[in-house]
Amino acid sequence: MLRAMLRDLRAHLGRVAMTLAAIVLGVAFVVATWVVSDSAAATVRGGAQRTDLAALAQARSGDGVIPAETVARLGGLPGVSRAEGVVEGYAALVGADGKLGTTSWPATAGTDWDPSQRFGLLTGRGPQRAGEVALEQQAADEAGLSVGDQARVLLGGDRSDTATVVGVFAYRPAGREFDPAVAYDAETAARLLRPEGTPDGAPSGTAPGFARVELFGADEQAVTAAARAELGTSFTVEPGAALRQKQAENAAEDGDLIRKALLAFAAVALLAGVFVIANTFNMLVTQRTRQFALLRAVGARRGQVRRAVLAESVVLGLVGATLGVALGVGLGLLAMRLLPVAGTVAYAVSPWAILLGYAVGLLVTVVSAYGSARRAARVSPMAALRTDAAVPRRSLVLRTALGLLAVAAGVALVALTSPEELTEPKRIQAMAGAVLAWFGLLLMAPVLALGVLRPLAQVLRRGGPVTRIALRNAVRDPRRTAATASALMIGLSLVCAFSTVGETMSADLTSSVRAAVPQDAVLLRAAAFGQLDDTVRAKAAAVPGLSALAAPRTGELVVLPPRGKNTEARFTSLDPAGVGTALRPTVTSGSGDLRRGVLLDAQFAADNGLRVGDTVRLRFGAAGKQGTVVPAEVSATVTGLHEGSDLLPGVLIDEALVPEGVDGWGDSVYAVGPDHGALRNALEQAFAQRPDVVVQDREQLLDDLLQPFQLVLGLVYVLLGAAVVIAVFGVVNTLALSVLERTRELGVFRALGASRALVRRTVRRESVVISLYGGLLGIGAGVLLGGVMQYVILANPVFEMAVPWPTAGVALAGMALVGVLAALWPARRAARADVLAAIAAE
Repeated sequence: MLRAMLRDLRAHLGRVAMTLAAIVLGVAFVVATWVVSDSAAATVRGGAQRTDLAALAQARSGDGVIPAETVARLGGLPGVSRAEGVVEGYAALVGADGKLGTTSWPATAGTDWDPSQRFGLLTGRGPQRAGEVALEQQAADEAGLSVGDQARVLLGGDRSDTATVVGVFAYRPAGREFDPAVAYDAETAARLLRPEGTPDGAPSGTAPGFARVELFGADEQAVTAAARAELGTSFTVEPGAALRQKQAENAAEDGDLIRKALLAFAAVALLAGVFVIANTFNMLVTQRTRQFALLRAVGARRGQVRRAVLAESVVLGLVGATLGVALGVGLGLLAMRLLPVAGTVAYAVSPWAILLGYAVGLLVTVVSAYGSARRAARVSPMAALRTDAAVPRRSLVLRTALGLLAVAAGVALVALTSPEELTEPKRIQAMAGAVLAWFGLLLMAPVLALGVLRPLAQVLRRGGPVTRIALRNAVRDPRRTAATASALMIGLSLVCAFSTVGETMSADLTSSVRAAVPQDAVLLRAAAFGQLDDTVRAKAAAVPGLSALAAPRTGELVVLPPRGKNTEARFTSLDPAGVGTALRPTVTSGSGDLRRGVLLDAQFAADNGLRVGDTVRLRFGAAGKQGTVVPAEVSATVTGLHEGSDLLPGVLIDEALVPEGVDGWGDSVYAVGPDHGALRNALEQAFAQRPDVVVQDREQLLDDLLQPFQLVLGLVYVLLGAAVVIAVFGVVNTLALSVLERTRELGVFRALGASRALVRRTVRRESVVISLYGGLLGIGAGVLLGGVMQYVILANPVFEMAVPWPTAGVALAGMALVGVLAALWPARRAARADVLAAIAAE
């Protein structure tokens, strides 16, 4: 029995070719994900780790500097062979194209060269004197600089340095730190590098101190104990072994995070594959009904038939898993070669990746084929006597009822939440309801196919014969049509869901920026993750033709209300003269005059029971000695409430009220004047020699802010593309098997006068109908799912989402194209069938 079924499978491999492709792609996605995450972690654990460090000491606050005397004391401790202070300061490397690089954080991108394992020299040598600099590998590649070139480095404010590149290095961090872009010799680094935000008037030529101290010695425990005893509780001292262990753990956590994110997309691809495989086995069982009946007639039991079909699925799963594992390993290794990794890349193919690939391939195939195996076992032996034998079909009532129940339950779960009280559990509840309703639509797909295509067939019954026949064929077996369309719907609905979220977030951001920033405003923005210091504001204020200026700086504080508990919040400090002119907060209640008090975010005020007229205390963290943080409080009256935005978040406060020493982040300056063009030209001339300052208008600001959304959405579309590709294979497979199933029907069609071109058009039109149905179902479900997703993320009402009309239009056109392309081979095969042989076929 088993040999007979496997022999039949081997004789008709073409029937399962596309199913095999679906298994291979799904398994390859899973295995490639595992290989990439394991290899990334192995790369960090391997070549990037340091073995020379005995201990690392730094100020407990993380922002304090360590004086040179402390480094000297540590160098004289018992067991310490050497103590190296690490200089860290602002440095922005200017590329050959005049733009700043984006591979490093400018605030800490400058450091001093030393002979430790921090630097792995790749070419050239380390800097030894003034006028020489070494560059980090990725920073040098991005800047287009190599050994012997002249490099310009911005040092904060109007200061810069030009030096000869003498070496290129790969950096090995001791913990979680940003890689530097440039390294000077110790004396030059002490003279040039300062913490970001240091005023230009600060004395130069003396080292401001060190960010951390690296200790070297043979006995890590002894060095660590001695350093801790010497420094006391104001500093942290970690042994080298603990740093290496923490680095390995962080690498494993990062790899695990990547793995989980990618496996979610792999699961979507596998779900699409389930529909393709199940549909294929369903059609194969239908085509072999008489064969199963004959087997039953000669003595085969139901269990034998069922096990034989499952054995076919096991063989198919093993072959697909083997090919998928091989492809996945290759794709994973290729991805690691393409990723921008400094140093030596470690490739890791764990046994778990191989085992998981086989487990996924077998499980998905067998589970998908199980329903068809049970249907095959129910074929009656008497069916062997009929030429039109058919497999018993189940009613759609149960499936439809379950689908309706799932949709109703999902809608209820979402409806029981509200934007005003959207806590974390409520967000999870709403998202669970959306996913449940989405699965309900999948279950209802056959009934929806009947509900959409039958009326359409009636409307177009007077149309051409091609359209009528194509619609009838699609409606004839709603399960088959729904399974094929559902595979398309899965990937497409998620694409539309994420597109809806992105479109809504973009629309919200666009409206908030256009409300806050005047149309004629000119902006100065920091390039490459930097921030703007006071020199930028002072120079901008001196430009002719400027009437108002706003330089917001944001930070953290604690609000102490007259009643209720203390709450952490963000603050934005502004010059009151620029509020309402250069920047316009949306005031929802009270006054927007910061000279009379502070403006609270309206949602924050509602959550904490605050209103206009209340007096609140604001607790800031100001910088003290040795990097300590000293609390500083001010009292202020709530003069108004505003609609918080990305540009003006949290508590809006007069910058004069912010205590001295409070750290704030400011990367933009907004300027307005009577002549927009003249003001922009004046600002561009004033900052022509400052590549770290970019002059923009409001629309250019929007483009910059929206770019990250577009990049993330693009990555999501690529990752979901695997599910769409699998679904396309499903359409091809369905049509090809459908042509085989209707061989006699097509022969009669040709015998009655249908030309080969008419047959080809009929099959093509049927493919387009199925694809468009899947597209419409996917777009509708995706937009609704996206509405709930943006509701969960942004707390906007569900039906206030922004519909991504361009994406929907492209998706529908794409589905029509998929229908045409997927039908090329099946249509050609159907048209070339011999008429007499087709009529004689059983």
